[in-house]
Amino acid sequence: MRAFRLLPLLLIVFVWPLAAPADTVVLVNGDRLTGDIKGLEDGKLVLQSEYLDTIQLKWSDIRSIESDATFSVLTADGDRYDGELGRSGPTTSVGAEPGSAVELPSDTIARIARGGRRRGIAQLVSALDGSADIGYSVARGNQDQAQSSLGATAAYSSAHYSFQASLDSLFARQDGARAQSRHALNTRMDRYVNARFFGYGVSGFERNERRRLDLRSRLGGGLGWNVRERSRSSLLALGGFAYMHERFRRAENRIAAEAFLGVEWEARLFRTVELDMRLVVSNNQLDRGRARVEYDGSLRVPIAGRFNYTLRLFDRYDTRPAEGVERNDYGIVSGLGLSF
Repeated sequence: MRAFRLLPLLLIVFVWPLAAPADTVVLVNGDRLTGDIKGLEDGKLVLQSEYLDTIQLKWSDIRSIESDATFSVLTADGDRYDGELGRSGPTTSVGAEPGSAVELPSDTIARIARGGRRRGIAQLVSALDGSADIGYSVARGNQDQAQSSLGATAAYSSAHYSFQASLDSLFARQDGARAQSRHALNTRMDRYVNARFFGYGVSGFERNERRRLDLRSRLGGGLGWNVRERSRSSLLALGGFAYMHERFRRAENRIAAEAFLGVEWEARLFRTVELDMRLVVSNNQLDRGRARVEYDGSLRVPIAGRFNYTLRLFDRYDTRPAEGVERNDYGIVSGLGLSF
């Protein structure tokens, strides 16, 4: 039960807001918009507004920008500049202080990533994008049952790099039965080659009582391709290799070298509903008869402000699981949370 009591505290740590003034964007037609500038990609500036939600603006339609945040700016020639961002017509300034700012032609800027408004840990936290949610259900009858869940994602981007992490935990308890739990922590770091291609490294840790898995650790890397980037959807293709070590309860440990292919799809429906999907197929190069399929999907529906309702689906399929374990393991989890 201690794990259940810690869930609200963990949620607060992930989503505690940092108060900061809004950025201001003025369009060439005179419209004035306020919100948080998330970055620039493929000629479109992403602005998160409390009233208009997330919108994308053509870089060529922007007349001026006012912001006290810090950004990483990448030019078409590959030069990088860090500092406060400002724009006045055809010129964009980047620098720590107005007197030392670098003036760049606006049409030479290829990418902008938010850095933050503070230094150190506060700067890093203010630049994160993500969400966190918790769920809890209880049943009373012939047997007492309780289930709680925690899900959290966070991402940070700069001009050359991006980092993302996800945490999923599921606790289940029933009188007269062994408590069941499932925990997964995955991270990925990308290094951009250009706007379409990137190299990446991945790591992951998973524990699953239902599959008698004490710990699965994975470390690998590969290449990725940004197949499609639209205002309301994106599609990534991934490929690579990973080393994997598995430790089972009352079963022999396993070592594997896997080649894998995957896709990641994100879409925004009706301007506010977020839909994410990740599918990875892995083939064991040391045991050619074994393959694994991992699927994770989520549907996030806003309720009010940053509060939302989240529905998550996971599926794990293994052609050669541990002895006495089913090949397929799947579940649906719902919860309430915050976006940040």
